Amino acid sequence: MQSGRQKILIIDDTPANIQILNEFLQQDYAIFFSTNGPDGIRIAQQELPDLILLDIMMPEMDGYEVCAKIKADPLTRQIPVIFITAMNAEEDEAKGLDAGAIDYITKPVSAPIVKARVKNHLELKRHRDELKKLTVELDKKNQELNMLARKDALTGLANRRHFDEVLDAEIKRASRSRQLLSLILCDVDFFKSYNDHYGHVAGDRCLQAIGKILRQNFKRISDLPARYGGEEFAVIFPDTPPGNALQLAEKLRLDIIALAIPHAFSAAAEFVTLSFGVVEAIPTRETDADWFVNAADKALYQAKENGRNQVVRAEYLKQK
Repeated sequence: MQSGRQKILIIDDTPANIQILNEFLQQDYAIFFSTNGPDGIRIAQQELPDLILLDIMMPEMDGYEVCAKIKADPLTRQIPVIFITAMNAEEDEAKGLDAGAIDYITKPVSAPIVKARVKNHLELKRHRDELKKLTVELDKKNQELNMLARKDALTGLANRRHFDEVLDAEIKRASRSRQLLSLILCDVDFFKSYNDHYGHVAGDRCLQAIGKILRQNFKRISDLPARYGGEEFAVIFPDTPPGNALQLAEKLRLDIIALAIPHAFSAAAEFVTLSFGVVEAIPTRETDADWFVNAADKALYQAKENGRNQVVRAEYLKQK
């Protein structure tokens, strides 16, 4: 079979009719055939032809039933069907078109008419297939662009825009379900000094390494590690037991230290470190996105005031 040729399936219980149609079409198309409805349906499912030429008067299963089954199957419903039959009454043609056929040719067939109609319908099928392919490719590109628009290019984490959208959504969800929502804000200690002395390329590598650790620590589908801005990072952590976010922030702090990225110009440690602010709360009308961010930011500020390279929880601040 010549590769790239469009495929035609002929379903007719009379072999002589199949032979006639085959002689008309075999030069330009790959031909498959069946002498009964069930086999024709099976071949259609296997080969997915570009066009089906279907007789109506057949034993066991007539053409109307075959067409109905082809159109009911998601795998084959897009295959165009042309009835080729000796039934030439107007009501027969109407019934065939109602069954899902795109055309109706009466016997005895004329070679020029069959070839012309087959060619026209196959051209339409080709255009539809190309349009469908382009639509799929466009949807894929749009999804990729949408993902890029929500991703920080340097670290691969969610960007600020995505963070804001998810935080709003998670607050609403947690408010409805009365579940605890946690937010972690963290900041690279003395990062300006790091950039000034090691250079911005090294600074970028440092942020990328931190982003990788964040992705490794927060793997649940519901977790969202994000680059909040500059050297600041954030994690939205829904449906967590009390104190869990504090433990995870502490683990993250230790994992960053374990990277052992030298920072000779830090007053907090000899390696790159992070300071953390954590807030855990069940959202109410008063605790919107700004409330969560401000609470975590105040805790982060307190961590810096306390000497950096530590985790502070916002609830601790409110008790003081």
